Amino acid sequence: MVRKSHCGYGFFLIIGFLLTLVAIFTPGWRSYKDKETYDDIFLWDHVILGNGAPDLGLISRYCGQGVREVNQYDCKSYGRFQLPFEKTTLAFMIIAIIFEVVSIGCFIGLFSPRARLGMPAFSVTGLAFFSLFVAIVVYGVRMQYKILYLQSTSYELLANVYLGYSYWIAVIAAICMLIASSLSGTLIGPAENTDHLH
Repeated sequence: MVRKSHCGYGFFLIIGFLLTLVAIFTPGWRSYKDKETYDDIFLWDHVILGNGAPDLGLISRYCGQGVREVNQYDCKSYGRFQLPFEKTTLAFMIIAIIFEVVSIGCFIGLFSPRARLGMPAFSVTGLAFFSLFVAIVVYGVRMQYKILYLQSTSYELLANVYLGYSYWIAVIAAICMLIASSLSGTLIGPAENTDHLH
């Protein structure tokens, strides 16, 4: 019989996994504010589109559009010369994905009454959360000290940087993995707790 905690674990695990994939492949980790955003805060085109401001991610980049478009060469060179903390963040995001895939395997295996995967599921899911946590802390803290200035094709210097949507998606993914990790603790059966006594 499948317990509610088993279903809840799978739900938050899969949502966290999908959000982690979205975060790592979308370009919105480092976003550049535009001056009009604060003056025209109620205009949806400025809020949603950022008035053409570029977004830089761990893997992909959006070079902007209009007066705030960044030269394609400069945009691509950013990807080739990422800062150490960005490479560290990417590494921990990849590690988190690997642990999440293993966690999904444990979740599927838990449907077998003979499989004793409660403890492995708890351990691996906890490691996935830890990897995500380290990634968002490293990026969130270090980005504040490493301001990257970009020059648009209209010679405007883009310097107002903030944490973009991909970063916050990673934060939500970490919260989902934390919930999944706490739920996986309820999947550890009594047999698994007493195995070490025999």
